[in-house]
Amino acid sequence: MVRRLPNIAKVEGLDFIHDNFKHRGFETSPGKYKKWKSRKRSTLRNYTKGKRRGKQHGMLQKTGKLRRSWDNETTSTATQVAFTSSLPYAAVHNEGLKAGRPPGFKMPEREMIGPSAAIDSRIGNKLDKLADDIFK
Repeated sequence: MVRRLPNIAKVEGLDFIHDNFKHRGFETSPGKYKKWKSRKRSTLRNYTKGKRRGKQHGMLQKTGKLRRSWDNETTSTATQVAFTSSLPYAAVHNEGLKAGRPPGFKMPEREMIGPSAAIDSRIGNKLDKLADDIFK
């Protein structure tokens, strides 16, 4: 059972990240989301130009590259799981940092990964289920 813990945490963590993208917010506690700040109207207008015109996309999901980057780069060892993304703008969006835009521009925080009672609960529920299956 102990050997399965990091893999369980990895799968639940990735599901957590994907759910945050799906719900366009950060799950702070089970079923409760802190919604991401909306785009500005001018950005939204430019967002639908070109070959993707007319299609609706979720926030931060025009290509899906940011969402998928967590899948490819998350690693687990016997004792821990590390959720990482090598995309330079992942931290900018997740933490609301300064971006390479006009001076003084700060990207709004759109947290997708971080400490949360929701992820703790998900992993705990999965472990409880695993323990119940083992000790039946």
